[in-house]
Amino acid sequence: LIALLLPAVQQAREAARRSNCKNNLKQIGLAHHNYHDNFKCFPLGVRRDHAGGWGVSWWVGVLPYMDQAPLYNKLNLEVNHSGYVGNGGVANRVTVPLMVCPSSPMTTFTHDTGGGWTLRPHYVGISGATNGNGFTNASIHNEYAYTGCCTSVVAGGIKARGGVLLQNKCISRKDIIDGTTNVIVVSECSNYFWDVSDNPVQVNSNHGWMMGTADSGETGQNRTFNLTTIRYPPNTIDNTLPGVGNNDGPNNGIYSPHVGGVHALLGDGSVRFLSENIDMQTLRRLATRDDGQPLGEF
Repeated sequence: LIALLLPAVQQAREAARRSNCKNNLKQIGLAHHNYHDNFKCFPLGVRRDHAGGWGVSWWVGVLPYMDQAPLYNKLNLEVNHSGYVGNGGVANRVTVPLMVCPSSPMTTFTHDTGGGWTLRPHYVGISGATNGNGFTNASIHNEYAYTGCCTSVVAGGIKARGGVLLQNKCISRKDIIDGTTNVIVVSECSNYFWDVSDNPVQVNSNHGWMMGTADSGETGQNRTFNLTTIRYPPNTIDNTLPGVGNNDGPNNGIYSPHVGGVHALLGDGSVRFLSENIDMQTLRRLATRDDGQPLGEF
């Protein structure tokens, strides 16, 4: 009898965890819209700090709207490397529940920032999609080869600027020409990848939730953390693909431990479960705010 009941119990528990994950994204979406109400745009995806060091990611901007105002108030956004060692002591071993998918098998912290332990978030911002049929360079906003630091880890990567969470630029609702119901803002990065030796690898934000970029402007060839450019289908977990790596691959993709697909937060605040078999053309269009193309079913 126990053997018969155990699978049902496990399925019920996973259903509850999956529901919790979906609710996390709904709350993250609400935080983005509250931010927009105050600042008339969504947060910068990542930014460089004033001294040219590693600035912060979009996570920092939405902290006050995720019931994390006390944590936000402890951060010094004027210090050099504000998204890195400058606030390492503040972020050390701090858990933000909305950043964690309860189904994820991965470790919670990365030993990095200023010698401390920083939370690895299980959700990633979408900066756009690589080129494909029906896309012009204008709608992709200057995709380019990723040739900056650590190319041995993430060679062949492409970063696009056609999404909602971008480098050193904030996007407003009026910029989302396709409509907020037709664009992904955030999705999951909550499972392991696999290397050539079939060993599990964590590629989700190797430097934690605060890390942004050290590049100025909207372009640049340095790394950008906590953002990804859609290039591969959901749940593609091959660590050997171009642009994929743990330091920090611009095409790490969207992936989860949930059977069959991943959760995705849309621009209107709703959350959809995207099938891992979704048409790539549809996925690219979902990741692009202004391509002007019909989506089809998803």
